[in-house]
Amino acid sequence: MRIKPNHEHGKEVDNWFTLLPRHKNEVVKGALRLKLMYKKVESKPLSANDFELLKVVGKGSFGKVMQVRKKDTNRIYAMKVLNKKDIVERQEIQHTLSERNVLIQATSPFLVGLKFSFQTPEKLYLVLDYMNGGELFYHLQNEQTFSEERASFYTAELVLALKHLHKYNIIYRDLKPENILLDSNGHVALTDFGLCKENVSFDDTTNTFCGTAEYLAPEVLTGQGYGKAVDWWSLGILFYEMTTGLPPFYSENTNLMYKKILHNKLLFPQGYSELGQSLVRGLLERDPRRRLGGGPADAIEVQRHPFFEGMNWEKLYKKQYKPPFKPKVESESDTSNFDPCFTESLPVDSLPNNQSAPLSDSVQQNFKGFTFTDEDKLESVSSLTHSMHSLKLNNTRLN
Repeated sequence: MRIKPNHEHGKEVDNWFTLLPRHKNEVVKGALRLKLMYKKVESKPLSANDFELLKVVGKGSFGKVMQVRKKDTNRIYAMKVLNKKDIVERQEIQHTLSERNVLIQATSPFLVGLKFSFQTPEKLYLVLDYMNGGELFYHLQNEQTFSEERASFYTAELVLALKHLHKYNIIYRDLKPENILLDSNGHVALTDFGLCKENVSFDDTTNTFCGTAEYLAPEVLTGQGYGKAVDWWSLGILFYEMTTGLPPFYSENTNLMYKKILHNKLLFPQGYSELGQSLVRGLLERDPRRRLGGGPADAIEVQRHPFFEGMNWEKLYKKQYKPPFKPKVESESDTSNFDPCFTESLPVDSLPNNQSAPLSDSVQQNFKGFTFTDEDKLESVSSLTHSMHSLKLNNTRLN
């Protein structure tokens, strides 16, 4: 349904809203009665005190990700907390600022969006969309393999996510199940943009050795310089892993795995579909210039592959396809789809260790401009009292 709320401060609206079809041929009947009120809020700088810490939902090398509730609106978010000193010591300042910049441009339906960012002398805070369907990695671990139908659905949505990043000349560089989240309906959302490289057009290359070992493209390993095509290689590895349970060149010995990536023949288990094999072989072409998606048409090459024949990409973009798997979600704040090794940890925003020597003013200058508030997308909406927790559904009539 579509709601155009009255922006008159303090005026309550109590109406029936007719449900609308999501696409041309859909028949839908019914209406929802909603009560809502617009309240103007004074804009002020955000701090960690504006959020209630609920659960830990992830951990990384620079900090952790916590599920939080914004106290004034009661909206649920994911808050990524990063330790400045660790970032400086590992010379990751540029990557961290790139992550923030990429998040601001993340307007695709298949990318996690940034709502706020702010900082203290010790830490950086990124407040993001919370996806209660959990990590794809968690679901793949539990089920070991996905059907080709399910894997192809996730892959198609990821094609659109990468297409959006590449359109802005951004290489993602870290595609893996741990960085893919599911929403409550089962659609994917790419997250963790810390390894993204900005300003890389089709003819440009970069040389930084980074990413996750199992998903590294051959041109990254050989140090010859690489471009956007590395993301299509990673997508091929991911599709193979989703349908077989392991990446194609996996070994516990990292050096051996690198040799396999560079030289080993691609093998498929018995019963693997011909079209599936064709897609994977195209994405895992070792020569990036001949790789599926490696040409100037980028994602369009992948979209035109016979594997995706019959796919209505516009319908997919609008999330009008029913996902093949719907996570079990009981509420907006549900954390049952995240690994208990995270969610059972105490959600504490403690001061970093070894803070005896504060960062100098010149180092702090590197983080100038980090603060961000998504005013247009969020504040006008969050001022409404129809956030999920307080939505009043009375006398609901549904077909």
